[in-house]
Amino acid sequence: MSCLNSLISGYISPIGDHSRLFNTGKGRYPIRIQNFHKVCASLSVEPLTSTNATKLGFGDSKELMAAEANLLVGTYNRAAVVIASGKGCTLYDVEGKEYLDMASGIAVNALGHGDEDWVNAVTQQANILTHLELAKRLVDGSFADRVFFSNSGTEANEAAIKFARKYQRFSHPDEKQPATEFISFTNSFHGRTMGALALTSKEQYRLPFEPVMPGVSFLEYGNIEAAKEAIVRGKTAAVFVEPIQGEGGIYSATKEFLQSLRDACDAAGALLVFDEVNHLSFSLPVAGLFFLLPPDSSVNNI
Repeated sequence: MSCLNSLISGYISPIGDHSRLFNTGKGRYPIRIQNFHKVCASLSVEPLTSTNATKLGFGDSKELMAAEANLLVGTYNRAAVVIASGKGCTLYDVEGKEYLDMASGIAVNALGHGDEDWVNAVTQQANILTHLELAKRLVDGSFADRVFFSNSGTEANEAAIKFARKYQRFSHPDEKQPATEFISFTNSFHGRTMGALALTSKEQYRLPFEPVMPGVSFLEYGNIEAAKEAIVRGKTAAVFVEPIQGEGGIYSATKEFLQSLRDACDAAGALLVFDEVNHLSFSLPVAGLFFLLPPDSSVNNI
């Protein structure tokens, strides 16, 4: 499998100037590749080499990067490298230089590039009932009765926003204005679409696109007392929380904090939404996963 799309679509992010600072020997340099497995698995084109790049109308890495900068809208910062292939922790650029991938990626299986077991499992499952089997395993292994699939974490959160408001409206059919507001937390990141962006506390992501969805309050992550006071019946539709904040710097919520949210949501008739990136144990990668917890569900059973 080739990763042409990952090379010229900006799925590469830098780790500062480490490629210049740390020569790990034998000409290998550490870099970070984002979503490498996910993109590779979706493509079936010739491996990108210097020869094939020429066939596509490009010359060397510099011409590929220049074309990418001119043709595509950027989201992440780029590293000055164009990767052609990878195996395990080793990556190769179009000129044949070898790199050591020391950072894996975001929301991918951290199994190494081209892992044979992973490739075989995905290939075999793709020929049968992929979605149905995955849904059955999720239901069998969790509190859920049914599963809603989406393409990304931000879409999962958009769905959770809609589910929460629909739950409040159908749970209180006689109320003219059921609960519609949401609570999120400092240092959070829930996605880049407009609803998920409104739940994201970091202003550098949110401010350029305001006004976003109204009705979101931000509380201090981990502050139990603030959450108890803010979660109010008839006002709070749902509370969104990351059990482990990834974008925020790998901060883990305490069991006591999560349990306090569960108790406060139960008392207020609000839903509790866990926004979590997960990799399921049966070899199918999940880019974004949310757990929408109904009242009285136990945090310990997740």
